[in-house]
Parts: sequence; C-alpha cells; structure tokens
Amino acid sequence: MRLRAIFFDLDETLLDTSGCRPPAVEVSFRVAARAYPQLELEAWRAASEEVKREMHDLWLNSPNSGAELLREGSYRILKKLGIDDRELATQVSQAYYRTWVSHLKLFPEVPEVLGALRGRYRVGMISNGPSDLQRYKLKLFDLEREFDPIVISGEVGVAKPDQKIFRYALERAGVSAEEALYVGDSPVYDISGAKGAGMVMAWVNRGGVPSENLDPKPDYVTQDLSSLLLILAS
Repeated sequence: MRLRAIFFDLDETLLDTSGCRPPAVEVSFRVAARAYPQLELEAWRAASEEVKREMHDLWLNSPNSGAELLREGSYRILKKLGIDDRELATQVSQAYYRTWVSHLKLFPEVPEVLGALRGRYRVGMISNGPSDLQRYKLKLFDLEREFDPIVISGEVGVAKPDQKIFRYALERAGVSAEEALYVGDSPVYDISGAKGAGMVMAWVNRGGVPSENLDPKPDYVTQDLSSLLLILAS
C-alpha cells in the first residue's frame, strides 16, 4: 500500500539535544552556589542525575507544565543536598532551562528533508514531553507549520511507546497504520511503539548502535534524515 503520511519524533530525531544538559547543570549549580557557597559541583551533578531518574516517568505524560516539573526537579536536587528553598529552586530551574535551550540545535539536514516532503505526504509529529516545552522548541525553530497533526504526550495523557498515542495520531491524520511511516531514534519508545501500532518504521541510528538484537526490528535503518529521502524514492 502506498504511504500517505510520515510522522516524526522530535528530540534526537529532528533536534540535537546532546550538548544541552552538561552546561545547563553547571550553570544551575553556579546559581545555587551563590546562595549556598558550601555546595560542590560533583555532588550537584550526582543529585541532578538521581532526580532525573526519579522524575523520568513524570516527564513523559504528566499534566504539569514543563516549567513546573523543572521547578520540582530543582527543588528535589536542593533537598538532596540539605537545602529547603523553593524560591531558589525557581531561580535554578529558570537558569537551567535558559542554558539548555541555548545549546539546542536543529540537525542540519532537517530543513531540506522537510521541504522535500512538503506537499507530497501528510507530515505529522508524535513527541513525548510536557506541552509547553515541546511547543516552545517547535516555535524556536519555526517547525510548527511543518506538522499536522502535532501529538504531544503531555497534551493527550498517554506517552510512547503506548500504542494509543500512535493510533490517536493516525486517527487525527485520517490514515491507516499501513499507510504511515514513523521516523524516530529510540528503540524503546519509537520502534516498539510504532511497530506495535502496525506502522512502517524508520530508525534514525545516528550513533551506529548495533541493531542485531532489536525486537521488534525497524523496517529501515538510516544514519540521518537525508537517507530517508532515498528510502522513500525506492
């Protein structure tokens, strides 16, 4: 059956977030250390990683805004280091996010690829994350106009790899699973979810991760999005 729609993941598929977290953690530490000079950077980093793990599921489909989750995360870091200061947590979270966003990049091939697909396919997005943060990223790179529908887990209350979010996106686009290609980078959230929903799946494997043991397996593997055009042409 001919493909009628292509859906994309956002983070690490279209947007490169790999350089965002380390400088954001360091800047947020400096803000906290101005108020509490006894703080140490390595302890701050360790507490940040611990809180990141604790809050992982909340980031997927919490009804809370990203700003609220960032404040809560910063407060938890401070608490782990013996500090109970919610006002400082707000300042820390704001510094963290400003720095994080300043290091966010669009993968260089994205404009060309989206331009080549425009008008040929229904192009949508399925992304995990809080509504306000994901929408802000789209606006930052003028991407909102490229996708219809845009389905964000924080808005619909269900997150990848749950098949419900994929089926909801298919319904919004008015296409069947067999008519849709999903493009994403995560074996857990993207391959598993899209294949479970019956969609054709293209795995963006930028890091060259071995794929022999993947279950389920993607239909296609590509190192970047430029190769996607070759897949569609074939």
